[in-house]
Amino acid sequence: MPNFDDIPDVPSRPRDSRPRAPGFVTAARLRAPPATRAELGKRRRAAIALSVAWLTVQFLAFGLRGDLARLSLGYVLGLIVAPLSAGVLAIVAAAQQGQLGLGARPLSIVMLALMCPLVFLVAGLAVPAPYRHGETGNLMFGAYCLNSTLAWALLPIASAAVVLRGAFAAGAIWRSALLGGGCGLVAAALFTLHCPVVGKTHIVVAHGGAVLVSAVLGGLVFSRFTRP
Repeated sequence: MPNFDDIPDVPSRPRDSRPRAPGFVTAARLRAPPATRAELGKRRRAAIALSVAWLTVQFLAFGLRGDLARLSLGYVLGLIVAPLSAGVLAIVAAAQQGQLGLGARPLSIVMLALMCPLVFLVAGLAVPAPYRHGETGNLMFGAYCLNSTLAWALLPIASAAVVLRGAFAAGAIWRSALLGGGCGLVAAALFTLHCPVVGKTHIVVAHGGAVLVSAVLGGLVFSRFTRP
């Protein structure tokens, strides 16, 4: 039998006392900590102030429509007051955190995001013209209104995406779409105070189309900023 006492012990390896090089810095280490409720509140107020200032400047630059006194009460309520109110409510619903910080219920957000463009499209079809023989518009006027309404909505959407960067922990795409649709509704309602065209096709395609594009931009583009 071999004598195990005669087998020499393997010397232990001395501990390396040299300073070790730091490991790779991962994206998680570089990522800023999540914003607190107070910080998000300040960001929201900043986005609102910037958006209101932008829309005010645009509204003053473009001016009021010349037939404002001829507009019926139903026309004002259906194509200005109702979309404006719905847009503000949509923005509030998209930006709220909820009890768990995840926002409103996902199904509610999806339904609201889909309804935003429909609000203006249905109103444009349902609300009768305020007077007979009004301006119906043409392709050039439609392109002008579509592009202008998008320009009015774009900066509020972009500012909201920046200040709410990483704030949508769940359902970022649909919440961003709701945010974009809400901004589009506000812009379309305010631009109706400038545009003198009363033709249904123009209202649905040019003004309502801007709301639809705003919602799509919010969901597909600006959701990249709002998701964590």
